[in-house]
Amino acid sequence: MHRSTTALVLAGGGVAGAAYEIGALCAIDQVLDHLSVNEFDIYVGTSAGALINACLANNMSPRTLISVLERSLLGIDQLEPHHLYQLNLADLVRRGLQLPGAVVQALRRWLREGQEASLLDLLETLAVGLPTGIYDSQALERYVRVALEQPGRSNRFHDLDRELLIIATDLDSGERAVFGLPPLDQVPISLAVCASAAIPIFYRPVRIGDRDYIDGGLRGTASLDIAIERGAELIVCINPMVPFDNRRHPPGAAISDQGIQRIGNQVFRTFIHAGLHYHIKQVRRRHPEVDIILIEPSRHDRIMFAENTMRFRTRMQIARHGFESVARQLVEHYPYYRTMLARHGIAISDERIRQDLRNLAVAGDDPHLVRAALVTGGSLHTAPEGLASTLAELDRLLSRFEVAR
Repeated sequence: MHRSTTALVLAGGGVAGAAYEIGALCAIDQVLDHLSVNEFDIYVGTSAGALINACLANNMSPRTLISVLERSLLGIDQLEPHHLYQLNLADLVRRGLQLPGAVVQALRRWLREGQEASLLDLLETLAVGLPTGIYDSQALERYVRVALEQPGRSNRFHDLDRELLIIATDLDSGERAVFGLPPLDQVPISLAVCASAAIPIFYRPVRIGDRDYIDGGLRGTASLDIAIERGAELIVCINPMVPFDNRRHPPGAAISDQGIQRIGNQVFRTFIHAGLHYHIKQVRRRHPEVDIILIEPSRHDRIMFAENTMRFRTRMQIARHGFESVARQLVEHYPYYRTMLARHGIAISDERIRQDLRNLAVAGDDPHLVRAALVTGGSLHTAPEGLASTLAELDRLLSRFEVAR
């Protein structure tokens, strides 16, 4: 049977979102029969999703990405905080030099306007001394570039066997920018990833040519319409950011009782989630012939809501949670997914994913057994550091080779 043109669309969500997506992709990979998540026809990524899809389009498996969260593997250095959190020192110094003058202006304004000058007015005057972003993404760009320039991979869009599209926002125009399509198809993938992930205030804008780019999520966390324009007939979309349903909270545990951080977290998730679901509704109305599989956490998922999106320390726990929650969803709705995917010429099986869930139940909280279950895909053996990951990746590549023959 003819296989439909497929697309994998990954939304943003910071470090926690990337870890969730990697875990989810490991689960999806386990149900696909004679196919892998590295064999979609089109990859569309925004922010953290841009980084993951850039790796998948370069034939790095999700199990490799899980391994890289904790150790170096196959030419990819272990992902560490300094790759993500390099202070924007140059801008801090340059802008800081303007701060004394801004303080003087704020005092003059306060003396001139008195009580008519609100605190926000004074802070706006002082804002000239603030940097354009707390962190600089240059270290992340170098990290991605080195990983993609290893043998068998490429940092150039045109060298890939699959179509990779990375979404960012043009800061000066507010328009969506699609790296991988003209005129932005000559930009290195590593630089496009950083542009897509340049969260305002957190990261400074990324200058490419004479334009500045920021987080692609500002124009929508997942661009399904781009995938359809490129011919996608089946889209798998993973969105790690959903608002938390806290309506049945005990006394004193409302979101507003938990401080401004929790309020901001809920507002951000609501904004992202509402925009995505409106986008999907419009896409389905205009293109009823296209099937869309949306994978995202439950509205009651306390683990995902509790995580700061940029927290690095809990990345492995989130990856496991993403795997288990998505695996259970796939098992629970297996007949539905099997029927839908069969229409597109894709076969699936739930045998391996059920075994993985049993292995994780046996592993409990033992980090070595958990890592073995996630990385090797169906085994609880604990090989020497990194060996199990390498052997699992070799087995994957050999399996793909046998299918191709």
